[in-house]
Amino acid sequence: MTPTHHPSAVRASGTPAAPGSPRSRRPGLLLVAAVAVLFAVGWITLGPAGFIADARRTVMAGVEAFAAPWPGSVHRAEVEAVANGLLFVPVGALAALALRRRGPVLPVALGAATSVVVELAQTALPGRVPDLADVAANTTGTVLGVAVTSVLRAAARRSRRPGAGRPGRGLVAALLAAPLLLAATAGCSSGGTPAGAAGPPVQGASPSNAMTAENGHVVDGEELSAFADVPALTNLDSALRTAVQDAARDATAGGIRFHVSSGWRSAAYQQALFDAAVQQYGSPEAAREWVLRPDESSHVTGDAVDVGPTDAMSWLSQHGSDYGLCQTYGNEMWHFELAVDRGDQCPAPATDPTAG
Repeated sequence: MTPTHHPSAVRASGTPAAPGSPRSRRPGLLLVAAVAVLFAVGWITLGPAGFIADARRTVMAGVEAFAAPWPGSVHRAEVEAVANGLLFVPVGALAALALRRRGPVLPVALGAATSVVVELAQTALPGRVPDLADVAANTTGTVLGVAVTSVLRAAARRSRRPGAGRPGRGLVAALLAAPLLLAATAGCSSGGTPAGAAGPPVQGASPSNAMTAENGHVVDGEELSAFADVPALTNLDSALRTAVQDAARDATAGGIRFHVSSGWRSAAYQQALFDAAVQQYGSPEAAREWVLRPDESSHVTGDAVDVGPTDAMSWLSQHGSDYGLCQTYGNEMWHFELAVDRGDQCPAPATDPTAG
């Protein structure tokens, strides 16, 4: 007697997914996407300070170019908040896909927890300061990712097409590609920064007799207090030095580590930096995008200061105008000059030193 199968029994028990079917491949694709997204988020938020500074400059340059017809409409703090939120949209979307049977609360909590872990990890990194505002922005991005995914899944359930109710492979592929492209784009924009700046030194810079404290030299990596009694600071323009010290005092009170990586430089020291930059970049023209000649440099006249670490650069970019301090060049997030009266709006930075 040939056994028979009742259709309802088949529907109730379900049919195992065939190997290689879209249904069996989906968990693997989600896993790959999750690993890629978490790697990209970790690299963008916890990567090298130079990489993060370059990524921030790239984002700001793009936003400022887009908003050029509306001067004064771009505020760095708001741009960073939006960028932090968008970074966690894929986190929320993937959590919603992986935990689709658990409702929206657990995916949102998972995204918020990921943000908290990132901020706590920053406490172990030099020059990094955790910020509750970042957690709020990241959680907002997670909520947006969960909401978008929920809407798309609801729309799929209402449709009559085969496979309704399943997250589209296109959505998963987009979640996989977007953060990797973001990390790659920011990484491609990252370049070496010159000696005397708040970044890696110029390769091949010779330790000439100009590289002394008397000539304004600050040892690479040294966290020089804005109140230090050394030529790099004492030979600054007095108004600039006062403004930097006021800013450093307020930044430190707000939990921001703030140090000076370069200030006044003698002409001999500046020439040594320029010569090393020519060796690294291949020509005087290319070198001048990062290091100016002595007769061109505001450091030699005592009218410029470089600050660090990355969080201090970002803080001063947001609040520097309160002290009259403005970021002078778009490709040097660390370089500030006394450009306006206290409380006035800073002008847009030049693209690089050669644009001045």
